[in-house]
Amino acid sequence: MRRSSIGRHLFLFCAAVLGLIVTAGFARAQPRADCQTPQRPSVGVALGRSSPYFEPSPPSGGGTSGSVLSRSGFYLAGRADLPIAGAWRARVEGAATNWRLEQQIYSADLRQVIATETVGQIEVRQIVALAGRQGGRAPVCGYVLAGGGLYALSYKGTSSYNPGFALMAGVEFPGGPRGAVQVDAQLHLVNTGTGGRYPIGSSTVVDTRLSVGWVYRF
Repeated sequence: MRRSSIGRHLFLFCAAVLGLIVTAGFARAQPRADCQTPQRPSVGVALGRSSPYFEPSPPSGGGTSGSVLSRSGFYLAGRADLPIAGAWRARVEGAATNWRLEQQIYSADLRQVIATETVGQIEVRQIVALAGRQGGRAPVCGYVLAGGGLYALSYKGTSSYNPGFALMAGVEFPGGPRGAVQVDAQLHLVNTGTGGRYPIGSSTVVDTRLSVGWVYRF
């Protein structure tokens, strides 16, 4: 069950990346080809959906027979894109989201779910830095960025700060005279340590995201 859930998240991420690559491919008919040229520095915002997977740890002291599941939530991000050299670019992004925790209560024989209730939420805050390359043909340019950063996970007043790895693939196209629309597929791997603190029992949290954003180029 654990492997299938992780595999599903990775499959969704790969499918989203493939869709972005196909979208970028439609731009080959355009006469201009300046995606190799460094873009102006830009700042903007993005809104998307965060879908986490981790193995919850049971609450201390036991309790009603059941399991705790993490549910996806919307996330908001602020980002800054910077040119490096040629087709190389960098991004710094700060984001916030909440993951709802849902407990499924089982019958005495553990054969069926008899009730479902929300038991809280995990607040997630992050700051990541990434670098990578862009390509394609204008006006639609694709890019792949990789990097990492710091993730803060808070639950009922207790917070932990964890390093993590981030991978992003996206496309962007004009969104006004000085703006651009960006569509991203993201994969985040947060290292919570070998003994995750309640309610996270996994040593690694897998988080796949899809987002749409807009940036202003200076």
